Amino acid sequence: MKDPAEKLKRINILVVDDMESMIGLVTSCLRSIGAEKINTAYNGASAWSALNKKSYDLIICDWDMPKMTGFGLLKLVRESETHKHIPFLLLTAAREKNLVVDALEAGVSDYLAKPFQPKELAFRVIKLLRKIPV
Repeated sequence: MKDPAEKLKRINILVVDDMESMIGLVTSCLRSIGAEKINTAYNGASAWSALNKKSYDLIICDWDMPKMTGFGLLKLVRESETHKHIPFLLLTAAREKNLVVDALEAGVSDYLAKPFQPKELAFRVIKLLRKIPV
């Protein structure tokens, strides 16, 4: 499937962030490039619960959240036979290189530093579409 907008219409995306405004920004950006099936969670624990109730094709997740961090969720996802294949885009305000290295070592698919431009997010999502069989 060559058209990213067509693929985006078909996939299920989970957006995880503890800030409603960031969820709104990410969701708006995703919709602007053709995504239709978007669910949200406000921390890693609720995201893990959502992942075990429904099948997702892409996870876009904040790093720093209460109850369970994005890094904690990433580790659970990568350790799970059911979910380990899901592309995982980590959003982070963290500038410390060791945190990014930790995420890369844990298997993050890509990361994006906050604040970001919507076009940056769109580019990263479209790039990750290649890893999603539909």
